[in-house]
Amino acid sequence: MTTAAHSHPDQVLKLARSFATRLEEVKRGFVGRDDTVDLLALAVLCREHVLLVGPPGTAKTRLVHAFCDILDTRPFSYLLTRFTEPAELFGPIDLRKFQDEGRYEVNTAGMLPEAHIAFLDEVFQGSSAILNTLLTLVNERTFATGGRTVQGRLMTLLGSSNEVPDDPVLAAFGDRFLFRGRIDYVADDELDQVLELGWLTERQQIAEAADEAAGARDDATAGGRPVRVGGEDRLRVTFPLDGLRVLQRTVAEVDLGPVRDDYLKLVRAFRAEGIAFSDRRAVKAQKAVAASALLAGRRTARSSDLSVLARMWAGPRDEQSLLRLVTDHGVPLPAGGQSARDVYELRIDLTEYRNRFARLHTAEEVREVARRLGRLDAEARRDHPAAHELLKGIAELRRAAMTRLREDEGEG
Repeated sequence: MTTAAHSHPDQVLKLARSFATRLEEVKRGFVGRDDTVDLLALAVLCREHVLLVGPPGTAKTRLVHAFCDILDTRPFSYLLTRFTEPAELFGPIDLRKFQDEGRYEVNTAGMLPEAHIAFLDEVFQGSSAILNTLLTLVNERTFATGGRTVQGRLMTLLGSSNEVPDDPVLAAFGDRFLFRGRIDYVADDELDQVLELGWLTERQQIAEAADEAAGARDDATAGGRPVRVGGEDRLRVTFPLDGLRVLQRTVAEVDLGPVRDDYLKLVRAFRAEGIAFSDRRAVKAQKAVAASALLAGRRTARSSDLSVLARMWAGPRDEQSLLRLVTDHGVPLPAGGQSARDVYELRIDLTEYRNRFARLHTAEEVREVARRLGRLDAEARRDHPAAHELLKGIAELRRAAMTRLREDEGEG
């Protein structure tokens, strides 16, 4: 497969499009998580790591498991605390080898060193012993045990935290996460979709638990796991790990020449503004630009591929500055498959909603405007975070809409 893919470039691009199709299947199972799925895809193509910043209860674990399902691999997931022992992540002592051979070796079966993808919740809570071992795993993909070094399988480590710590020691570890993403509770206007999708998932889990308790499962589904999609059962179609490895190698073949000068200008602009963008990040970011092109079915990078740089802030203070500089340099940001709209267009939308709001009569009409304001707010925050007056105006009108809805419901 590898040889064929390399001798026929069109087959590699077909493989990339197939991978992108599998990603769309994952996205359909979640609300407001398209960016996170894309971030995971870029990370596995680059064999790099992702840090998600946000509160608990945002379906991070379920999303990682859904992503790993399309790759037909099981992720290693764990919640770290100050009291987590290294053995809980890397494996217990192999007692047989210790007793029979007097050798201190760790049994890594089913543990993090043997996982292709790992998810560590509250990753900065780990002890120094854990973080030091993780550094070797994420950098060299190796694990030391029994006086020898073994090769790990880890492609991508996904870490999450409520916030990025200021501690310089932890910041050095955090710099190993090339990609950064915000993951928060969904907007109010999308809450109904969350409840609907969440209830479908809960119902499926209840049914599966009942089947297992009754011993109803057998080996008949060994060739594929039946899943519930769009109200009907079907066998899950996975993307082969061998195919993913072909794409990972092809990342190195993407032509970055057309964007090289623009990339240099951006990196220099980041540093001129005091943004923490280390030499390590500058070098590795090139892989992300190449992976973005490949995921779009291209072997040549375009200006739009430089948008991935906006997801590589090191500290929260740099997040908005990075996004602003990327857009100021004319890099189009993805917005539902389209380039970012000008702030003037968003102001026109807001004015239209203001005028319409004064003429609304029913609660359903108010609710529809509230939904559209929610989408406008998300678009403005993503594409024009420095447009403070616009954001303030949207927030005021959303509050007025919610107040009107509460009053209407109280009268009813």
